[in-house]
Amino acid sequence: MPAPTEVGTSAARTLVRGLTILEIVAQAPEGIGVTEVAARAEIDKGTVSRLLATLRQMSYVQQRSVDRRFVLGSRCLWLAREYKSRREELSSVAQPFLAELRDLSQETVHLAILEDTSVVFIAQEQPDRSIRVRSAVGSRLPMHRTAMGRAVLAELDPESRDQLIASLEADATARQEPIDVPQLRADVDEAVERGWAAVDRHDDVTRLASAIVDADGEPIAAITLSGPDYRMEPQIEHFGTELIRIARAVSEALGR
Repeated sequence: MPAPTEVGTSAARTLVRGLTILEIVAQAPEGIGVTEVAARAEIDKGTVSRLLATLRQMSYVQQRSVDRRFVLGSRCLWLAREYKSRREELSSVAQPFLAELRDLSQETVHLAILEDTSVVFIAQEQPDRSIRVRSAVGSRLPMHRTAMGRAVLAELDPESRDQLIASLEADATARQEPIDVPQLRADVDEAVERGWAAVDRHDDVTRLASAIVDADGEPIAAITLSGPDYRMEPQIEHFGTELIRIARAVSEALGR
């Protein structure tokens, strides 16, 4: 009998292969055959056939009878709808609070969610000013490059924080992207003490962020307030206090 760790490793490998195959099918809206999937995934054809059969049983893919090619199944649509619904729920609940923070600060406010080791901007409120931070809605950035990422890390327990920072470092290294881990840790430690995070991207823009947490206290999103240094810096403590208040209000509105 294989050791438990071997079983776990085997299961993880199977899951990764299944998801890889699903992504390959998703990238072929015209349909794709088993042989082509196997070639793209670099997995033997027999394994691909078995995994596609399982995905078909669970309705994640379907096989057209006319040409036996695979396309996405109805379960993927359900997942997409659930994902969109939760994003829309968060945006809907947060919107009046984002607008409140915009009005009191007269600066740009963004809302972002977490996806793996990145933040994805999903909503914004901009002031009626000629000089303001441009829209970032739809953008995805690695957590270590953002104030939002630091705010999220500050809400985690030390062990989870260390694990996530290690993942961020590994991802950045794989992309050959610079990452200053000691500075990141220093910024996070400071965020833990004061309740809001900041990041210096050397572009004359001040960015402050605070995390939104779920009912279990786990960070699920973050709010950032950003504007030109010359307007933000004189009021940074005040803005930080208001940002914390708004983030907590959104957390409570979500059912904390």
